[in-house]
Amino acid sequence: MTLSLRHCLPLFISIGFFCAVFAKPIRLSHPEVLLTGWNARCLEHADLNNDGLEDLVYFNLDKSYLEILYRCAPGEIPKRVRPVQKNRWEPYLEDAQYVQERIFISGSITDIAIGDVDCDSRLDLVTASKESGIKIYFRDSNTTWSEPFDVESEEVRPYSLSLKVVSSNTGADLYALTEPGLERISFSEGKPIYPSTIFREDDKKAYGAELIDLNNDGFLDWMYLVQGEEFSLKVRLGQNHSFGPELSMDVSLSSFPTLMQKNNPEKQKKFCSIDSLSREALVFSFKTNSDNRNGKPFNVTSFDLFSKSNKESSWAMGDFNGDGFSDLVGVSSSEGELVLLESDSKDFTGTLGVFPSLRGISDISVHKHKGELTLLLLSADEEVLGYSRFVEGKGFLFPKLLKIKGTPIVACSTNQEESESGEVHVICENDSDFSLQTLQMSPSGKYEQIFSFELESLKRAPTSLFPCSINGDKYGDLLILSNRESPVVLLGDREHEWREVAVNSVVRKSFLNGVDSSRLSKVTTGKEKKDSLLVAGEGHVRIFRWEQDDFNVVEQYNSKDQSSELSCPVMIDWKGDGNKEIFAFDEGGHWERLVSSNGFSNQKNRWENSFLEPQKAIVLKSKSGGRILSLGSSGFQVITTSDLADLTLEFHSKHLTELPKIRHNGIESGDFNNDGIQDLVCLDGKKNLLEFLTLDQQKQSWKSVMHFEIFEKNLHYQGKKGGLYEPREGMVLDLNGDQLDDLVFLVHDRLLLYKQIGNEEK
Repeated sequence: MTLSLRHCLPLFISIGFFCAVFAKPIRLSHPEVLLTGWNARCLEHADLNNDGLEDLVYFNLDKSYLEILYRCAPGEIPKRVRPVQKNRWEPYLEDAQYVQERIFISGSITDIAIGDVDCDSRLDLVTASKESGIKIYFRDSNTTWSEPFDVESEEVRPYSLSLKVVSSNTGADLYALTEPGLERISFSEGKPIYPSTIFREDDKKAYGAELIDLNNDGFLDWMYLVQGEEFSLKVRLGQNHSFGPELSMDVSLSSFPTLMQKNNPEKQKKFCSIDSLSREALVFSFKTNSDNRNGKPFNVTSFDLFSKSNKESSWAMGDFNGDGFSDLVGVSSSEGELVLLESDSKDFTGTLGVFPSLRGISDISVHKHKGELTLLLLSADEEVLGYSRFVEGKGFLFPKLLKIKGTPIVACSTNQEESESGEVHVICENDSDFSLQTLQMSPSGKYEQIFSFELESLKRAPTSLFPCSINGDKYGDLLILSNRESPVVLLGDREHEWREVAVNSVVRKSFLNGVDSSRLSKVTTGKEKKDSLLVAGEGHVRIFRWEQDDFNVVEQYNSKDQSSELSCPVMIDWKGDGNKEIFAFDEGGHWERLVSSNGFSNQKNRWENSFLEPQKAIVLKSKSGGRILSLGSSGFQVITTSDLADLTLEFHSKHLTELPKIRHNGIESGDFNNDGIQDLVCLDGKKNLLEFLTLDQQKQSWKSVMHFEIFEKNLHYQGKKGGLYEPREGMVLDLNGDQLDDLVFLVHDRLLLYKQIGNEEK
């Protein structure tokens, strides 16, 4: 198991060990030492020759080869390689019980994984780097390795913990964290099966491909870190052949979580890590949560579809694949593709479909065509408008283009239940003049313009169309939005015709001036199915209703901060008790409940969490309580009542070192005193110091029982230096087959091995 330490210079000293009275003493041998070459990395272990002893593998950066160290059996003496001339700066150091084997590497390596890729009961070596890609060295026999086999994949991220091999009776899967996300390459009889599957993760700081069943449902889950974030630990739960949405855990870690090697009888998987702010050692586990023990009134599930640097995206919801559940389609204006996220009876599944489409899509909406749902697409870059059909097994087809007059600016579709095909409304520009064109499918099967309305009052290009029914008649209405002008209000006067209203309205010119789609939503009230408008502003949300040929403000709800800009207002029955409440997003980065179920206005409830900034919010139907779909530029979040939470963290213990000027950055667990209880070893890589902790089970508290520096610093290394943090890598494993946990470290140009001394050796 790789130690979450990344950082050392070695002088080897005799170490004295002292322990507390309540715990057995920790007794480690003087270190065995091997020369490795400066800044060797990618330390791994496995029983490569099936002799029952753990062997070691690492990458020698100086010599550019894989170094394989086969552990000798007890009593076996390996052939020693020593310097010809004595040198006081290079003393006799190679004294560990290993036989060396080397594989030359052409290029570099940033990660190594060991697993049975070809399912022949022999372990293979997998290497990866951004420059050289993924290569496999198959074990041909107990003494030979194959030539490197190149695996086609996306560009691998230059981090450790980027590779994982998962073998089964039917084959093997190789997982690699690549630039687009986690890539799964399946193998059959040692041959890769293409195309591979990619589970997208666009955050470039994300690292780690730890696959483990966290909720004991039989599926491997994906755990990874995004360092620097307030909620840095991420989990995506396994679902059949896919992974679900991203769950952000409420903790910020500086080291990758390490699975503690022995778990309790309930099969609870415990992990240890270091808190990035307090530098406390943490022990925690994951649990499925069906109640509100975490104290939060909500749960957030995050989906990242596009790069976080993405500026503009569009969204549409509909049952495109005909399975009875509404799916979500997203598009980035910088990508020429559609991204389909499917859903089931519970929620979005995490299964993605990516389909080539128009370049620079700026507007999408659901459109009914011959009784089936399609996507209406407008590309501002290519200046075209079209619709795209979804075909099972193929996905969204390339759009069929519609014939229009002028350059399309914005578009939408109005779909009536009784109609086989909806109407398309598009605003086009001709010589700085704007017109609203209505298209409908003719009996011949082609879309033709049936009405055109000149928008004489429109001086600038609009940002979006907002279809609604504000007067409650059978004809649909439109608001033409601009972020610098008051909206143009069009009522459906007769079928296919428009009437501009509220031209001189004070409410429209003042209260609605500059309103765009991110500040506007609608709710249907009354038996007449009349839409009221929710409009977010500075410190408030107002409800507008159309009465006597003008808008009237019927209610206002104030936020806590009257100077803060609000957006994405929604009205929702959050608790499922029939009482409607209003929520809006505050520019400070949180959601705020503006009215609660008691009916009093100005009820202030702030939701603090790692929220993305939404462009639009949708209320999803749910029998068990509130569900808000928050759509942003890089992805979206589903916000639900807390009893819908899938997975939460449970902290078992914490410990902050009492050693002066020590700030730990790495941690590992092991039974270092052979008492059957897991201990912790923490590292301060800058101070090159290890601290050992033992657990008082009654108090569930940790006690520091030993600490020492790995080396002294007054040494000469011919001008060479190690890393900022040393030891930079380490592991806990049984080195010599005595069933006791030992320690291995990579430090500068040495491999240090500390063996645990058993009681029989006293």
